[in-house]
Amino acid sequence: MKLPKRDEYSVKDLMNDLKKVNPSPNVMRQVGTELVYFEWSCCRQSLGDDHTVTKHLGELLEFMQKEYENQLIQGELWRSKDTPRSAINDFVRDRPDEFMEHVLDRSVEYIQRLLKSVAELRKKEKKQYKKLEKAVRAEIKEDPENPELWNKLRLLLWMVGKHSEASKAFRNARKLGWSSEKSELVAI
Repeated sequence: MKLPKRDEYSVKDLMNDLKKVNPSPNVMRQVGTELVYFEWSCCRQSLGDDHTVTKHLGELLEFMQKEYENQLIQGELWRSKDTPRSAINDFVRDRPDEFMEHVLDRSVEYIQRLLKSVAELRKKEKKQYKKLEKAVRAEIKEDPENPELWNKLRLLLWMVGKHSEASKAFRNARKLGWSSEKSELVAI
């Protein structure tokens, strides 16, 4: 993954570079834990809990550690246009400039090392998910009316970047009776 040369990282820069990774919930959680939590903690100490930047960093941390995965599991990210990039864009849309332009305390080297590390993790995840996809497709051949299997397939396809196929699998799962309230899946 090629990252632009930077002298500093703003929140906006981080989110734009993160889009290049096409992050899974696991990758988002890792970036949230290893970077955003630190930035949020620093802002709480230096700016206070009520400051705009602190509040929005807290919301970003929540998004990265929980909401992103929940959107996927609950079936909110199901259309072919619902990609990691679009989920990030939806999160940052209408955020104040003060937050988006806030310069992060961590060094450029640290942030780029983290982004390259999660990009490698993402490649490994995709290989794993492709193997699981084959297994779930075999299960579907045995039990084609099982909405949970179709939903599993949807998640796996989404995770490997096959968003159009994931959308079709999700429509099939819903047609067969899948709903987030009845789903057996609670985490990825």
